[in-house]
Amino acid sequence: MATQYRYLLADVLTNQIIAELSLTNVNFTQQLNAAGTFTGDLLLSGVNSAGLNVLNSTIPGRCAVYVDRSGVLVWGGIIWQRDYDSAAQNLKITAREFESYFERRRITSTLSYTNQDQLTIAESLIQTAQAVPYGNIGIIIPSTTSGVVIGSQVYYSYEFKTYFNALSDLAKNNNGFDFNIKVAYDGDGNPTKTLQLGYPRLGNTYSATSATVPTFILPAGNIVQYKYTEDGTKAVNTVYATGAGSNEAKLIATGTDATKTASGWPLLEDSTNYSNITDSTLLTGLANGQALAASYPPQTLQIVAPPFVDPVFGTYNLGDQARVVITDPFYPNEFDGNFRIIGLNVSPGEKGPERVTLTLTSTTN
Repeated sequence: MATQYRYLLADVLTNQIIAELSLTNVNFTQQLNAAGTFTGDLLLSGVNSAGLNVLNSTIPGRCAVYVDRSGVLVWGGIIWQRDYDSAAQNLKITAREFESYFERRRITSTLSYTNQDQLTIAESLIQTAQAVPYGNIGIIIPSTTSGVVIGSQVYYSYEFKTYFNALSDLAKNNNGFDFNIKVAYDGDGNPTKTLQLGYPRLGNTYSATSATVPTFILPAGNIVQYKYTEDGTKAVNTVYATGAGSNEAKLIATGTDATKTASGWPLLEDSTNYSNITDSTLLTGLANGQALAASYPPQTLQIVAPPFVDPVFGTYNLGDQARVVITDPFYPNEFDGNFRIIGLNVSPGEKGPERVTLTLTSTTN
């Protein structure tokens, strides 16, 4: 049976479905620890736009869009922009995953945590954001722990830090975690959105002996094409992190990957600011985490894979590790490595074949 896509429009606060629109030129992405994007067009020529409730179901900031792929929700997020071209009679909507809502929410009351598990703090941040009037968008929040305890963490009201940045900074610690908001249908067929927290990360771990690990092969395999990037401008082996305080009293931590300089790499430095961090251990963990994560030029692999060829789209998720095997002019002696899926880009292909592009990054785990 052919893959079928449906696009459901909902009210952000009530989550009530208020329209279903036949969108075209659709493209959506998913991102680990960030908000993916969605774009889609609706040609209004000859369409009963009033009957379809087009205007009321696409209001930026108030309405959400869900993507149903053959009965399974595969994407959900808030519409942030719509553009109408009267000459072409075309409406374009742009949305971002539900994580983007917390980019628009600010910490307005000081939050203080002492000797709390990092995942407990993460859950508390989202709970606090949703506890104020008109701030609850229905994110289901789990109760999980990581065993990593943060000695002291304060988010000051006068900084008006976004909840997303607070969550993201916490996740970047050397012993940090992954986060994602996953959409799915409940038992009654209603869309749900659930905060996922994974320590040390989300997704399945690579195993050379596992028969179920996603495997992508070129040639004579399931890779249509790929792009490989190593970006030395983002490489850093020493990070200076500043925390709370001012002038000589400012908290400072240095993170390094000494193995790189010892093996012949030049000193590559960067600095970052966490003005609300009062815990020196946490600040050191953030500095070390960034230095270790980027001490070698970040490697990114983008693979175009048919969604209907094993491993089929839907059998792998953000955070999963995958095996990549390539033999071509760039890898003449065969590359057989372990990469991690950190992004998905999907074009439903109403005018051509469905297309899935996976973004993977190297990992030694």
